[in-house]
Amino acid sequence: MRILFVTAEVGPFVSVGGLSQVSYFLPNSLLKLGDDVRIFTPKFGAMDPPKSDNEAEDKTLNKSRWPLKMELEGLRVPVKIDNDKDDLICNVKSHETKGRVKTYFLENREYYELRANVFGYRDDHIRFLLMSKGCLEWLMREKEKVNGWWPDIIHCNDWHSAYLIELAKKSPRYKKIFSDVKIVLTVHNFVYQGNFDYKYCNIEDRDDGKRALLPLLDPRMHTQNPLLRGILHADAISTVSATHAKEVLTKEYGEGLHTVLGKRKSRLVGILNGLDTNTFNPKKDTTIKARFDHNNYKSARATNKAVLQKIFKLPAKPHAFLMGYVGRLAQQKGINLITSMLPHLLTEYPNIQLVVVGGGDEADRTKLMQLQSSYPTQIGLHLMPDFMMPRKVFAGADVLLLPSMFEPGGIVALESLRYGAVPIVRRTGGLNDIITDFEPTQESGNGFSFSSKTDWALYGAIISALTTFENKRLWNRLVANCLNADFSWEHVAKEYQKWYRQVRIES
Repeated sequence: MRILFVTAEVGPFVSVGGLSQVSYFLPNSLLKLGDDVRIFTPKFGAMDPPKSDNEAEDKTLNKSRWPLKMELEGLRVPVKIDNDKDDLICNVKSHETKGRVKTYFLENREYYELRANVFGYRDDHIRFLLMSKGCLEWLMREKEKVNGWWPDIIHCNDWHSAYLIELAKKSPRYKKIFSDVKIVLTVHNFVYQGNFDYKYCNIEDRDDGKRALLPLLDPRMHTQNPLLRGILHADAISTVSATHAKEVLTKEYGEGLHTVLGKRKSRLVGILNGLDTNTFNPKKDTTIKARFDHNNYKSARATNKAVLQKIFKLPAKPHAFLMGYVGRLAQQKGINLITSMLPHLLTEYPNIQLVVVGGGDEADRTKLMQLQSSYPTQIGLHLMPDFMMPRKVFAGADVLLLPSMFEPGGIVALESLRYGAVPIVRRTGGLNDIITDFEPTQESGNGFSFSSKTDWALYGAIISALTTFENKRLWNRLVANCLNADFSWEHVAKEYQKWYRQVRIES
């Protein structure tokens, strides 16, 4: 199958958020499974090497980290469909490494290369509509070639590339040419819908998707909601977990799109993101004291637990029940549930310890520091973002607390499982799909969960985990289940292959 992955960012070229990781690992995993996959993305200025004051040094530095080949010079991207006087002139370049997906870059000096950042400009709607139009125009030139490349599937991601869908399906310039191509949309986060923000827009001004998409440089373009329009016109839509696909049909989670999603629910699926098992690999991870795998983990995890207690200045107690929290200190992450029930838990169970890694809300920071003052031998804090510390927590903590109010994907749960820290989660989004409650009689499952948004529900789940922890045979079985869980990108890619085939059959 020939698949074009259209995205606003892709690692290692440009990486701002989680989208860049998905845009790298999913296409490359599909390639390994035998699909012909290409990526299309803007060429941002951040890709260029830094300038130097030293001329000789500058010549060395300016040798691109990623050599680019000119694929199409002087690509004309129409501002208006029927008027070429105001066309924007772009180039399409490519980078290809043996064994990796070929990536195409849309080059435009004004909208991409002269910008210091990838996102966050008032004209982002113009910049990413340009990406969508540029992609379609480039594909049309490819189709004209004798040996040109043409996709079976175009896979768009988030609002940035959602413009492409309506253009290809509805525009007189494109719809006939692209009639044989199936176009799907993955929404990684429904909060971000473009420059349009439904929360701050009068009801009468809200885009219903019925008006024609405005021209590229029209000053009213920011009033249109590209994500809504992508959802309306895509052959199929996915989000990052099966549970979240159901959640977004409700007003609570749908971010103003629940009605339109409800009309298209038969075309909506949820597929979990994968984990980079090479980077997150306790057998090779040099950031942890003792490395291990699923065959040999007991003594190594005990060593890492002792190291973690030392780092956080907690008493060295091998048999303590050591809990970890890694993430933003925010209500969305359920940090308030943790701080609310901690005094009761730690008073009743002096053998329980907690380490917290993360930055965020000042009120939550203050509350945690107050609790640490009251329970200095049971609470350790590292209240700032840290790239290395989370893995030390995953490798040494007995459990990881994830009491999120909502969590579309749940990547931290995957990281925790990979290192053998048993997740305790609230049943929402991806956490619900990742974690199966441990069943002692069957010795099945990989964690503990609760549903209610209350501190006592979290408390109950922790006590269930503690009870299992006291039975070392069962606990070791549970940890082994965690370590043996398969959430690799190869596994995820197979799910996407099934979805693509289904879309081609049903649409």
